[in-house]
Amino acid sequence: MIWRRKGTVDWGALSHDAPAPIFQSGRAPGVIAFHGFGGTTREVELCTQVAGELGLAAIAESLPGHGSHARDLARTRFSDWASGAEATFQKFAGAGSVIASGLSLGSLMAAHLAITYPERVAGLVMLANAAWLNPALTVALRVGGSLRLPDFLMRKGGSDIADPEARSTQVAYTADPVHAAIDLERSGRQLRERLGEVRCPTLIIHGALDRVCPVSNAWRVASLLGTRDVRVVILPRSRHIVTRDVERADVARELAAFYTRIAGQTPVEP
Repeated sequence: MIWRRKGTVDWGALSHDAPAPIFQSGRAPGVIAFHGFGGTTREVELCTQVAGELGLAAIAESLPGHGSHARDLARTRFSDWASGAEATFQKFAGAGSVIASGLSLGSLMAAHLAITYPERVAGLVMLANAAWLNPALTVALRVGGSLRLPDFLMRKGGSDIADPEARSTQVAYTADPVHAAIDLERSGRQLRERLGEVRCPTLIIHGALDRVCPVSNAWRVASLLGTRDVRVVILPRSRHIVTRDVERADVARELAAFYTRIAGQTPVEP
């Protein structure tokens, strides 16, 4: 049960209307894009847009518990998000290899697919990866988990985007459920132990000013991957939502170059 005082602002509602799922037809490898914790597909529109410009198929859907109200997110855990990611992945079943991409929590979903389906995932893109969270937030979540507190919604102060216009149009929950956030941090620790199973080429992009997931995540994850085919890009002026921030054009160029290279290495389906 989520507690909220009667008559107060409905923290946890979406800041704007939820964007629609994205599905684009095209050739393989198809691009699958996953949004972040409490976010929506707007965060990864850039990933699908670049794919479309290259003639690649693309899909982005809301993960379980997202796109409605934070109360729904409170009822979900990492296993639910992973199951949702796999369900989206299966919509490309029989359509050749895929490039798995994601932002923050979504980057963990993309890595999960690369580990679980190594024969199908030809490339991995990890944007603002959430393998580690901000140290202060990590401590708070671990303490909260050890105290076994009742679940509650934690009000958000706005999305971590430097660009003011993009920040004003960002669609996300206005509060986060604490127990689900605790599970995200715990599951990130567990996934880190499996990153050595990632064998496909990987692109890692992170904002130097990220206040949610430390920029050091980029190099730490790169060192844990089982592939040496890794490109790390640090954006000096960007915060957490790099796909919508001031250097999004640089992100688009990096995505286009990576998609093109992976597509060139992928056999054409008969």
